[in-house]
Amino acid sequence: MPTETETGPLTQCLICQKMPTIKAHLLPEAFVRQIFHYPKADEQHVIHHPDTGQKVQSGTGRFDRAILCAKCDNVLGRYEDSAFRLINRLRTVPIGTKCGTENLVKTGTYPFRVPVVNEFIRFACGVLWKYASTPLESPGHIDIGNCKALFENICFHGADIPESVDALIERDLFSFAAFKDPSQVYYYCTPSVGRRGERAPKRMAWFSVGGFTIYLKLDEPGLPDYAPKKCWMRGRKQCFFNATMRSLFVNQGIHSSIGLTHDDLARLNRSLKKK
Repeated sequence: MPTETETGPLTQCLICQKMPTIKAHLLPEAFVRQIFHYPKADEQHVIHHPDTGQKVQSGTGRFDRAILCAKCDNVLGRYEDSAFRLINRLRTVPIGTKCGTENLVKTGTYPFRVPVVNEFIRFACGVLWKYASTPLESPGHIDIGNCKALFENICFHGADIPESVDALIERDLFSFAAFKDPSQVYYYCTPSVGRRGERAPKRMAWFSVGGFTIYLKLDEPGLPDYAPKKCWMRGRKQCFFNATMRSLFVNQGIHSSIGLTHDDLARLNRSLKKK
């Protein structure tokens, strides 16, 4: 017998097809909450979709009510917790100095180790799978073609990660320059899809959380010449993240979004303080 709530009929989980769905965050809530830096921990933020001009107030980021049950969402939660700890650790790695408005960045690669090989790639696959599973008309929906089924097997069924899928972590220098304290995060960006590389471009998806941009190669053979080969993480326990001036322009749309949402955000948080 169908079950209903006050908001309408419950839907079944896309993975197990047995349990009712929950409000599943598309980007992990822990990453979203990082942009509420002290002493603004009680503030809201505004999600801006440049393609449509839509602006939505938010406390914990966007979620979808019709993709995952609690049990299946927790499968991704384990990868997300691991990725959250890793990104927090990497953000403390010094890549330069800041004095007032002047920043001196030492570009290059920075070594780190992961506790579990390929676990971070499963995290990235999970984020893209969720955005690809949202309705076509939903802001932020992405089309990753056959990779949606591939990523589902990788994330939820423990499938091996093929050579055609790989991940890269790059320090977001625009975010780095915003705060002197590395524990603070300026913004996050939802996934985009396109081709990256010069002589050997590959189809990739990328999103930004925790002061880093995460790139995922979308089921294509070979590595793109977008970053040093040692930065690609598949099969590696000893890894490297990349720091390049190019990252200043990857999320350049954030400049206009900040301007377009400034007044909305100010009004929103003034109204919260009055309550």
